[in-house]
Amino acid sequence: MSIRLIIAAVVAISLTDHDSLSFAQSIDRGDSTSGFRWFPDAPLFPRLVADGTGQQMSLSKDLNSKRIVGSIGGLHRLFQTSLFDLPLQWSVGATVYGNFIRQPDVLDVVTVDFFVDLPIDIRVSDRLVLRSGWGHYSGHFADDGIEALGQHSINYAKDYIPIFAAFTVPAIKGFLYGGSRIDYFTIPDRSAHFVLEGGAEFANLPVSSSMSVYGAIDIKCRQEVAWGTTQSYQAGIRLIMDGPRALRFAYTYRTGADERGQFYAQRLTSSLIGVFLDF
Repeated sequence: MSIRLIIAAVVAISLTDHDSLSFAQSIDRGDSTSGFRWFPDAPLFPRLVADGTGQQMSLSKDLNSKRIVGSIGGLHRLFQTSLFDLPLQWSVGATVYGNFIRQPDVLDVVTVDFFVDLPIDIRVSDRLVLRSGWGHYSGHFADDGIEALGQHSINYAKDYIPIFAAFTVPAIKGFLYGGSRIDYFTIPDRSAHFVLEGGAEFANLPVSSSMSVYGAIDIKCRQEVAWGTTQSYQAGIRLIMDGPRALRFAYTYRTGADERGQFYAQRLTSSLIGVFLDF
């Protein structure tokens, strides 16, 4: 486990290219059905902005508590080629999430969560993109969290295969997505292997040449909590847009099963104001 954590942290800090801005602006729609390209500029699969465990760089404050959520990392697109004349893209991503509690003179680190993903995306039509690959997730208490909460940590980790699809819907100026994460290795509950997830991004409306607004929804249903849900509703603004790069501000209302591994059996409701750097 320690080797995986070191790899996740090193990759997350070293990544310099991340998933892109929005579905309408970032999806590679060029004629790339042939040839081979290193480090393609745009992803085939869209960023899921309302997903609270995505590969990203962000900082958010919970308006209901003293909790601060920060993440450093992202998704790096390695190469693009074709399979049966269909564009195929392979990427590597890693992100470290930290949860902090603001004290009068210090910032307590409560939990640290590590995500590593190796997604493989294939575009089967102008509107439909599929994703699979491999991923790893582990959730941990930080020393401050153990001391402040007086709890014992659990060994929480997942090795998984994602199976997802994203479908462009011009009528909503966005896209729908859905699928499942298959946890073939899972602890502490070794019998819970599935996480169902679906959502949408919509109303990508330009306000000016350098600003747009959007809405997004993400809903997860996890077998390990008796198919309880984690629901995320987000409204945001993208600024200083330059191709796949932007500064994004968003409000997210998230309620349901806690997505932090150490608290997976608990429920949490948050109202988060955050800033995101999309590269």
